[in-house]
Amino acid sequence: MKKIFFGFMLLGVAFASRSQENRFRPEWAFGINGGVTLSEMRFYPNIPQELLLQQEGGISLRYLSEKHFGIQCELNYSLRGWKEQTDTIAHFNRYARSVAYLELPLMTHLYFNLGKRARLVFNIGPQVGYNLSEKTLKKEISPNSGEYAYYNQPVQRKFDYGIAGGMGLEIRTGAGSLVLEGRYYFGLSDVFNNSRADYLQASSHRVIGIKLTYLYH
Repeated sequence: MKKIFFGFMLLGVAFASRSQENRFRPEWAFGINGGVTLSEMRFYPNIPQELLLQQEGGISLRYLSEKHFGIQCELNYSLRGWKEQTDTIAHFNRYARSVAYLELPLMTHLYFNLGKRARLVFNIGPQVGYNLSEKTLKKEISPNSGEYAYYNQPVQRKFDYGIAGGMGLEIRTGAGSLVLEGRYYFGLSDVFNNSRADYLQASSHRVIGIKLTYLYH
């Protein structure tokens, strides 16, 4: 009888040890990120544009509270803006402006294992930003077309907010993780005033980002 009792005890200890091994352990990770931005503006009335290529970079912090789920926040320095280029027989306008922001995205993080070391990751959530500076990159105005008033108008609304979302591939190693991610930012606030007396009734950011992040666990 004692042998049976001790046998069940050993089985219980083995099962408990196995459960401890399979139990998810919360994970903190922090690191740096950097990449490129392709940006434009949603103007109304509509203005023909091309994507403006610039850079971004910052620091990242991630906390996995459960299996497949966590939160991720970043503090980034990001260059956005827009590039206009209208060519007709009668006139042309070529104008580009770079606008620098300090931005803070706070996102829900989801992941799915693709093997022992690879993961498919998704991030989505709100993002806020503050305009730090701006610079005109190009200004070529045809006498036949005239100049838009906002060409000489600095950013009127410094605070910016919107929704950010993206997906990517994470490779985990003993030295940390490398994450290659594509992300899209949809701005919900206007850069310029939009009263009836203003020419622009809408002026919000649209940004595609491609970034590489290194995270240390």
